[in-house]
Amino acid sequence: MNADFTIQAMVSRLLAGLIVVTIHGAVLAAMAVMLGDKGPRYDGRLTLSPAAHVDLFGLAAIVLSGFGWGKVVDIDKAQLRHGSLALVATVLAGSAALLLLAWLLTLLIIPALTVLPYTAGLTTAAFLRFATPFAVWMALFSLLPLPPLAGAHFLNAVGIRLPPSAGLWVGGALLLASLLGITRFVLQPLFNLIAPLVIGAGAGV
Repeated sequence: MNADFTIQAMVSRLLAGLIVVTIHGAVLAAMAVMLGDKGPRYDGRLTLSPAAHVDLFGLAAIVLSGFGWGKVVDIDKAQLRHGSLALVATVLAGSAALLLLAWLLTLLIIPALTVLPYTAGLTTAAFLRFATPFAVWMALFSLLPLPPLAGAHFLNAVGIRLPPSAGLWVGGALLLASLLGITRFVLQPLFNLIAPLVIGAGAGV
């Protein structure tokens, strides 16, 4: 999560970012549909194809800074059973899915080292060791109540609506904050609390 601009680090962030935004977007869409809003189904978000979930600016932010976002999942609170409560539950489900992903990736490290050929095993294990804490960071980051993050739905849940253009400007500010280390500094205490519970005491930073 440091400002590491080596090719290896940027490729790792790219691959991990594609996995995370795809899982996150698909779970948000599935949860919204399950709770009554069919919109994400019609928008083509009920899929594990990265093309349906990637936001190019958000993916670039991940590659550059280690923090970013996927394409916004449009959710109509009025269509959800239990309204605002269901909207909050949907956002929380997205982050819970990323924490589960982090745990599952942790379980794959030892098999990667023991089953795959030596070089492939080391390479895969190194990627998994990066991707596990990355998924935790993204689970926490996505909860911030700011567009274009999923946490912006928290604002909608309490009746605050921002113009669509806000996502672009706030996204730029988030990228700058992440490059300067501010995002990491703000989220570090929560990461230190959550990560050991999900991926063990040796959780990467």
